[in-house]
Amino acid sequence: MTESRLAYRWSQSEFLRASKAGAFDHRVELVDGAIWPVAVGSWHGDTVGRLLATLPRDGVRVTTATLPTGESLPDPDCWVRRIDASPIGTVGSRLSVWAAADVLLVVEVADETMIQDLNVKTRLYGQAGYPVYWVVTQRAVYEHTGPIRPGYRTRVEYLHGERIPVPYADAGLAVDELIAPRS
Repeated sequence: MTESRLAYRWSQSEFLRASKAGAFDHRVELVDGAIWPVAVGSWHGDTVGRLLATLPRDGVRVTTATLPTGESLPDPDCWVRRIDASPIGTVGSRLSVWAAADVLLVVEVADETMIQDLNVKTRLYGQAGYPVYWVVTQRAVYEHTGPIRPGYRTRVEYLHGERIPVPYADAGLAVDELIAPRS
């Protein structure tokens, strides 16, 4: 016999109220109505630092802000938007909502979260219409392009020694410059 369970789905407003009230004792994000812990660590932080230092910045803004996406409030490790973009709305009083056409690149650094980032967040960001999504792991950068409802049409794996294209800058970056060495 199977046991049925009721799953509670958080709304954005409930999540924001709980966060403001100090209900969470660590960093969390809202993904598809569920509260997810935000994983951090030395390699993760070093890799995010490399991305922030390396991503091209001409005509764009590179940020680590929460990126309201559908009914979720994910915290990508960084993302890039057009410098002249204006928010199309807000969630609560502090979070700006952006048009998919203004979000040029979304990046997640995946150490413990690789399965979620390559599956759930791929679907989330693809459904939102963000044109390029990277998942940076210790061994590769996975580039997702061609957003569609179930995720992305294309995923390409770029390994150490290779270069990954940065379409918004009409440039490429060495994967080795993006991935921090394991200490």
